[in-house]
Parts: sequence; structure tokens; C-alpha cells
Amino acid sequence: MSRPTVALLIEMSRAYGRGLCRGIAAFARAHGEWNFVFQECDLRSGIPDWLSNWKGDGIICRLYDPEFAELMAKAPCPVVDIFGRIQHPDIPFLDTDADAVAEMSVRFFLNAAFDRFAYCGYPGLWFSDERGKAFSGHLKKLGFVPEVYQPPHLWESADVAARESLHVGGSPELELWIKSLPPRTAILACNDVRAQQLLAVAARVGRRVPDDLAVMGVDDDEVICELTNPRLTSIRPDTHGLGYTAAYWLQLLMQGAPLPRRSLLIPPLGITERASTDVIASDDPLFVEAARFIRSNIKLGIDAKAVVSQIGCSRSTLEGRFRSLLGRSIKDEITRVRVMRARILLRETRMSVEQIASACGFATASHFSRIFKESEDITPGRFRSDWDGCHSSMFVDSEAAD
Repeated sequence: MSRPTVALLIEMSRAYGRGLCRGIAAFARAHGEWNFVFQECDLRSGIPDWLSNWKGDGIICRLYDPEFAELMAKAPCPVVDIFGRIQHPDIPFLDTDADAVAEMSVRFFLNAAFDRFAYCGYPGLWFSDERGKAFSGHLKKLGFVPEVYQPPHLWESADVAARESLHVGGSPELELWIKSLPPRTAILACNDVRAQQLLAVAARVGRRVPDDLAVMGVDDDEVICELTNPRLTSIRPDTHGLGYTAAYWLQLLMQGAPLPRRSLLIPPLGITERASTDVIASDDPLFVEAARFIRSNIKLGIDAKAVVSQIGCSRSTLEGRFRSLLGRSIKDEITRVRVMRARILLRETRMSVEQIASACGFATASHFSRIFKESEDITPGRFRSDWDGCHSSMFVDSEAAD
């Protein structure tokens, strides 16, 4: 088969779109190279003029409105959507899993001892509403009811870029909402742009981040996250995996082969922690100092005795604070932080099990493996191989695909 020519109708103005394109390019390089046709665009660029006369083999796109979706459904070549908004019945699609995004953020906030939560999105935008619904759902199962931002006007526009630029520095209504939140509230924003607006409003109305409010975004757009003050913590979507899998699906369609499924939601990779959430959500100074000491010294092999010695109070007093605020002992919290750190290293590095054990403060690799298995119900090696199986080959790379 000669090199296929593939059109990419993907906005590249943000890190999310560029990540998708990198995943697509990685698949193409690994499977005989493709010729690509694309142009710089954003979601408001419309349907390119050249598309009506284009003669190619496949299209990977981001379907942003029904008119565009209907046009793509009638295309003379296979099409894969990598947006998930329209979900046209004749076009397979992939997207980031909103429920997994919500669950990850809730777990992060709870482990930092927050017990007040809020969600801020762009009501009426599908991805924002999905993430907000999932965030509220996970919290309500645990007995928490988050504050959800509801503007006085429901904006009709479903144009993401238009909604983001409507109040770049935040609206007066958003100011009132930020002012109304109680201290030590953990806020999930629907994306990094919304989170940036929240941080700007918080500074303007005198709410300190992260001391008064903790803010987390979604998309981990490094440029946006580094330009905020404080720098923004954000959830990392697996854009590379999304792009790679979309390219694999397109190759199957171009070869006339069936797809493994018609839709796929891929969970995010993790959370990039920055200053906007760097706080222990408690007004108990002993607990806060102890929790920070554990986080900062986890690789040193500290134990509960070392934590108590650092804080300078009785073991029973500090144990009581941990059980009251976290529902677990000092020893259990040390183990939890070590295992969470190990999960990150297993996913994101090629360090050996022995190296990871040392980096996370375990005495030996065998001790690390035993504790990890007890906590996660899986060995470190199996955890890594399962992760690699889902995110390196992304359900693909079988010989049948070539």
C-alpha cells in the first residue's frame, strides 16, 4: 500500500491539540509514514476551503458543530473524530474520560484533607457540564455537596473559544461567587483557561491561593499553567494516547478492517502539582506541619517516630489528629504517600523497581513490592506492564494492523 494522505482538522493553538498531533505523528512514523495535509487553525476557523476538492485517504478531525459533522459523515474517505462533542452515529470518536478526570481530582483533594469543594466551568458547554456532573457525583457519594458556579445568564454559544474569551479576566458574577466560598475550599475548574480566570479573580478580590482557596485546572497546558500566579496545578490528559489510537483506528478503516469499538474514553495520565494547590487543608498547625514533613521527606525512609520527633508533641496527640482529619494513622499516611509516589514513577519513568523503592523510602525492593501489592492489589511490575499496554501501544500495534 502506498503512503496514505491524511488530513488533520485539529486546532494547534493549545497544548491539547498539539499533543493529539504528536500522538498521530508517532503512529504514522511507526507504521510506514503518512503524508499529512493540515493548516494552522482553531475551533472557530470553520471548514477549510480546500477540503471540498481534496482527494485523500482519511481524515482525523475535531467535530465542533452539527454542520461540520454532517459534512464529514458524507466524506468519500474514512473519518475519525477526536473531540466527542457531536458523537455522530456514523463517525467513531475518542475523548478524554470526564468521569476519570473527576475521580482523580476528588481523590487528590481528599488526600490533602479538604472537606469543602467547588466546581467552576462554562455552563452549557458539553465537556464542562460532563466534568462538573461527574465531580459532583463522586463527592455526593462520599457525603459532600460541592458549590457549583451558576451564572445568572445561560450563554447560548457552544463555541469554546468564544466562551473562554467572553470575560477574560473574570466577570463580576464570578467575583461574587469567589467571595462567597468558605476558606479552604478546593476548586476544580473545567479547564486551564477557566482556572486562570479564577486565579485572576481571586487575586482581585483578596482571596489568597492556595491559603484560602485551592485551584486545579484540566489539560496541563504548560504555558498557561506557568503564566498564572501562583502556578496552576492541572490534570494531564493523555493526548498522545488519544492521537495515537485515533490514527490506529483510521488505519484500520483505510484498510477496510473493523474497529475494536466505535467510541473510546481515555483516562488522564495524572496531576501535575504546582503552587495553586500546595496547601494542607486544615487549620490544625500540628497536622499541617506533620503532613508537609511527610511529603518533603518521603524518600528518606522516615517513620511515624521521626514525624512525631519533628513535630515535638506526643505520639498519641499526633495520631489522634491524623485519625480525626484523614481517618488513618501516621504510618498509613506515610505508606499512602510512598505508594502514590511509586505509581507516578512506575508510569512516567523507566527506573527499575529497586530504584523506585529507594526513591520512595522503602528499605528494600521486596518490601516495596509487598506493600505496593497490599495497597493496589497488583505487583509493581504488573502495574507498569498494564499501564504500558494501555498507553504505549494504546490497544494497538498488533501485527494485524500492519
